[in-house]
Amino acid sequence: MPSRFSTCPVLPGVLVAALCVLAPPALQASEPLPVVTSSTVIGDFVRQVGGDRVVVRALAPAGTDPHTFQPTPESMKALARARVAFFNGSGLEEWWDKTVRSVGRKDLPTVELSEGLATIRTPGQEHTGHSHAKGQDPHVWLDPQLVKTYIERIREALVRVDPEGGARYADGAKAYQRALDDLDGWIRAHVETIPPPRRKIVTFHNAFQYFAARYGLTVTGFVVASPGKEPSAKAMAELARRIEREGVAAVFAEADFNPKLLEALAKDAGVVVVTTLYDGSLSNGPPADTYIHMMRHNVTEMVRALR
Repeated sequence: MPSRFSTCPVLPGVLVAALCVLAPPALQASEPLPVVTSSTVIGDFVRQVGGDRVVVRALAPAGTDPHTFQPTPESMKALARARVAFFNGSGLEEWWDKTVRSVGRKDLPTVELSEGLATIRTPGQEHTGHSHAKGQDPHVWLDPQLVKTYIERIREALVRVDPEGGARYADGAKAYQRALDDLDGWIRAHVETIPPPRRKIVTFHNAFQYFAARYGLTVTGFVVASPGKEPSAKAMAELARRIEREGVAAVFAEADFNPKLLEALAKDAGVVVVTTLYDGSLSNGPPADTYIHMMRHNVTEMVRALR
């Protein structure tokens, strides 16, 4: 993908003038390749492919919502020194394009990993004020089979920047794609232990459509289509009625969102509430310190609540 660049405006609240004249330092043959990612999830993908040939900085750290993250001076410096940068795209990171433009790196390759893969629409998008591209759901990575395309795009981009590491990147990509196949089979086997009438989920953030489509679950409803806007009391009451009408057994929220709305919804509907899922950000340490650990944790929590 072509690099994105422009002149260097000032980003509100962040001094970037010095960054505009920074050039990445010359890389010695023994030094790892400096890589920047928009999120910790994507950072894990890059580490799996690159191993010790890369050093990865995720701009939005663990526990931070990648939708609404705001760059800091330190994260801007990391981007200014990177040799390649990866982001999810499809409108997920509202701050990404402006941040890259502000750094002023004309030579920085930026790779949109979800390009062409975001094919599920986000219901209610026109009411949220959120800028998911063309109303498409960007949470592609919650389908491990689609992540395999992310991994191939990461491999290709690393090889372009570091051809000498081609064999390492190929080995890393192949090994991780096998691990994703294993994960896919493990998830499917566990979801199949849920009685079919109970394979319905309601979530706080509408992030699990690709996951549900892959594994035969139904997204019965959600509190917000995207972070940043609370629902009306009328919408919450209607969702509670739908939960009762559809016989939904549990409702789910991610650990990095305030659970109060979902807890109130669960109380009104008389169902179990689980507030320990992860999607856009890994955790610092267990239970979700890698993508595969995150997915296994989420599935374990879902199956326990729905079975």
